[in-house]
Amino acid sequence: PASINDYEKRLHFAFIEPTVDFSTGAIGMITDVIDLVDDIDDAATTTAKINTFRTFVNQNIGRFESVQVRIPAIQVQHKWFHATLLADSRSTVSFRNRSFTNFEIFSRSDFGGVVGGAWSFFHNDSIDHDLLQVGANIKVLHRLSIDETLTTDDVINNASFDDALPRRRATAFGVDLGVKGHIPTFGIGVFNLLRPTVGLTWQDVANTRFSGAIKDTEQSLSFGVALHPRFGAEDQYQVNFALDFRGMNQSRTIAKMLNLGAEFQLPQYWGFFTPSVRLGGNQLYFAAGTTLDFKYGKLEFATYGEEAAKFSRQKEIRRIAFNLGFRI
Repeated sequence: PASINDYEKRLHFAFIEPTVDFSTGAIGMITDVIDLVDDIDDAATTTAKINTFRTFVNQNIGRFESVQVRIPAIQVQHKWFHATLLADSRSTVSFRNRSFTNFEIFSRSDFGGVVGGAWSFFHNDSIDHDLLQVGANIKVLHRLSIDETLTTDDVINNASFDDALPRRRATAFGVDLGVKGHIPTFGIGVFNLLRPTVGLTWQDVANTRFSGAIKDTEQSLSFGVALHPRFGAEDQYQVNFALDFRGMNQSRTIAKMLNLGAEFQLPQYWGFFTPSVRLGGNQLYFAAGTTLDFKYGKLEFATYGEEAAKFSRQKEIRRIAFNLGFRI
C-alpha cells in the first residue's frame, strides 16, 4: 500500500488487466479432470465408477497443478489514493496419497473491490524524495470456495460427480498496511548510486475472516530491501535489485520465504516503448521474465519455480505467468 505514493500527482486509469498464472501441466490436467467427470457420470454401474476413479488417481499420483487468473476490471491511481474493482480466482488439483484413493480440489474465487491511500513524510534533499511512505488498503471480498478431498465414497454416494463438490459463499472485510523507507544518501557517492529502499507489509491484518465453512485468509508479514542504481548518459539505464522475505510470521522454512531478483530496464525508444528483463529466484528456484511497456499498455511474461512440498528443494512446480494491461 505504501507504494501508492510512488505515482504522480495526477489520475491514472488502467482497464482490464488480465494476469494468468499456471503450472506447466495445468492445461492437460484440467482436460483430464473434465474427461474423468464425463467417464464417471457415464459409467453404468457402481463398480465401473469406482474402477474409473481409482485408475485415474493411480495414474496421476504425485501431480500438483494449479491455475490462477486475476482480472482488475478497472483501476484508478493517484499519488495519494487508488481504487480497484477485481476478480481473482485460483484452482488447485493435487494427488498425494498412493495408499488411499483420493485427490484434492481447491478452488477460490474472489470478487470485490479495494480502496487505499498513502502519504509521505520527511523530505530529504539528498534523495529529492520523502524518507517515509505509509499506506493502507481496505478490501471487501465475496468468495466462492470449493475445498474438498474426493474419495471413492464420494463417487459412490453422489448421483453425479458435480454433486460431490459443494460450493460455499461468504463475504469478508480485510485490511493491508505498508511502510516504505528511502534511505538518505548523505551525499555519499555509493549511496547516491545505489538509492536503497526498504519495505514492510502486513497483509490481511488479524486475518481476513469469512463466515461459515470458508477458511480465513491468514495474515502475512513480509519484509524487503531493494537497490535502484542508474547509469549511462542522463541515467537512461536503471537496474533494480530486490530481496524479499514473504510470510515471515507463518510456519515455513526461510527458503520458502525467499525471493530475490534483478531487473534491467532499458531506455525508452521512439517516445513510447520501454523494455526490461528480469532474472532471479523464487524459493531457491530459477525465475525470469520480461516487460514490454508501451505508452497505453503493458505486456509482461514470467516463468518461475514454486515449492509444492513442505520443505524446500523437494518438489518444484514450474509456473508460467503473463499479464496484458491497458491504461491512460
